Amino acid sequence: MSSHSQFESRFRDIDQQIETLTQRVAHLEETLADRPLTASVRAGTTPVKAATAPAPEEAPNRVLNMLGGSSLLPRIATLCFLLVIALVLRTLTDSGILDAQIGSVIGMVYAAVLMFIGWLQYRKNDPLAPVFSISGGLLMFSIVHESHARFASISSELAYLILALTGMALSVTSYQNQVRLPILLGALGMCLSSVAIDWPLPFFPYLLLVLWLSILMSCFATRLKRCSWLRIFTLVATLHVMTVWWLKLEKYTNVRIDDIPAILAPGWVYPITFLLSGTLLAMALFGIVRSGGERISKFDLTLPLINVVWAHLFLRYQVQNIEVIGALSTLVAFFHFGIAWKLAQRKLLRAPGTNAFTMAGAILLCLALPDLFGNILYALPLLSLVALTVNYFADRWHSGGMRLTAYLLQVVVTIGIIWVLVEDGVADHLIDGLVVSAICGLLSIYHYRYCRKNPPAEESQLFSQFDSEDQSAISILLAGLTNGFFMTMVLVYQGLLLYPDAQIEVAFTAIQSVVINGVAMVIMSLALAWRNKELRNVAILITIIGGLKVFLGDLLSISGLGLVVSVFSFGVAASLESYALTRWQKLESWEKRKQTDAGENSASERSKTSE
Repeated sequence: MSSHSQFESRFRDIDQQIETLTQRVAHLEETLADRPLTASVRAGTTPVKAATAPAPEEAPNRVLNMLGGSSLLPRIATLCFLLVIALVLRTLTDSGILDAQIGSVIGMVYAAVLMFIGWLQYRKNDPLAPVFSISGGLLMFSIVHESHARFASISSELAYLILALTGMALSVTSYQNQVRLPILLGALGMCLSSVAIDWPLPFFPYLLLVLWLSILMSCFATRLKRCSWLRIFTLVATLHVMTVWWLKLEKYTNVRIDDIPAILAPGWVYPITFLLSGTLLAMALFGIVRSGGERISKFDLTLPLINVVWAHLFLRYQVQNIEVIGALSTLVAFFHFGIAWKLAQRKLLRAPGTNAFTMAGAILLCLALPDLFGNILYALPLLSLVALTVNYFADRWHSGGMRLTAYLLQVVVTIGIIWVLVEDGVADHLIDGLVVSAICGLLSIYHYRYCRKNPPAEESQLFSQFDSEDQSAISILLAGLTNGFFMTMVLVYQGLLLYPDAQIEVAFTAIQSVVINGVAMVIMSLALAWRNKELRNVAILITIIGGLKVFLGDLLSISGLGLVVSVFSFGVAASLESYALTRWQKLESWEKRKQTDAGENSASERSKTSE
């Protein structure tokens, strides 16, 4: 009985397993019935081998799916059919069956219909939508250009208007459907087609208005996808046209405005300049603000500087009263400083974008103040003070870029002093040269001392990565010393004028060498007393300059007592520096020995204590 009951229980278990397997097989059959069977399954092979070993026919199937499934061949076929219709209209027009003006109108209507169909298909996510939009845009641009240039069936004004409307229509298609291809075509097509109309003597205001619209479209295109190349291309094309317009107007600088040819449109100079300049300023500000704390594109950072430079130069050479342009540009420069101030109030790390407008304002001041004061020399003290102020706010806002701008501006001031006093001669600036060089020298030295008391912020990537010890501040010290040198030369020249019988040129040349070598000795003495390696390196540099002047300049230009004094001064400077450097090495070795002895003594004391 027990064996019979065990047999019945095992039989029931087998029956349940068979029923479970039957249900699983039925479920698999239902699943496979919903999918196409592969050749391997139909042949009775295992599905695993069919999955791991694809049939050789799958490669051409993928090619066919790529051509048909991605609509590549349908797009090519559609493009061919659209092109055939355009070619038929062109053939009818060339053969004289259609009037040139009628053919142009029909062609433009056909292109507009294609763009409208493309807009509708974009809304339906049709894969053929790009074909219609791109074909319509390209046909419109080519038909407008040919209708005006070859058939003269439309005027320049109407051609510019149609090009602008075409670009705007493509922009609307891009923005409503969040695609970038139509707006890219619209901006490039407008830019190139408008420049080609009536070149090289177009009506510049109309042309620049169309280019201004292409700049706006390129700015909007970056909101769909970052494409700085398009903004650079449209900006370069616009500035090129402005340059050509400026060169043509420059021929009539001293001519009354009524005598200038009407095609050059001199009355449009101010409106077009203010429109383009204001637009570029707004674009740069919008790009910087929109970036927030993220990385700002190089285009947005350089655009303010490019904008102020071309606008000032363009207006400066188109008016006779440059003082007015100088005053206007000075106000614009301080307006840029105000924008930098507002950007800093966002309290973002390193105040991103502030240096873009600060540098633009500083460079514009360098261009505008000489026109406002009538002399570049009178503008230099104010520029030196601006450099110090920029450095102060750079420390407050932790902006390394602004600090570097302050350094460069201070160096530019010194270059201005050198250029004026060397070009015009010291004799022509005995009073103003003395005052300006003295003020700028004091401001530069104070600027250097301020930088050493206030090192760059640790948050500054520029200085932390490239100049962690702020060695670039030495340029301010050298600028201050150069200003002091020219101040001394003005005083020396005034003193030499008191002796009319003296050989002024020989004495003046020799005294220059004496002053250079004397400054090197003073700075080396201070460096040794303060143990300042930075001053030591500056003294060595000045000594090298003095030696080059003595042996490459004085020996070839002067003779007599002046040459003797010059060579003697360099010899004394070299001897003093040799002594100072030897003394420096001895002090350093003595300090190292003292530190070593102190370390050994402390080690021995620790060992005794442990014992």
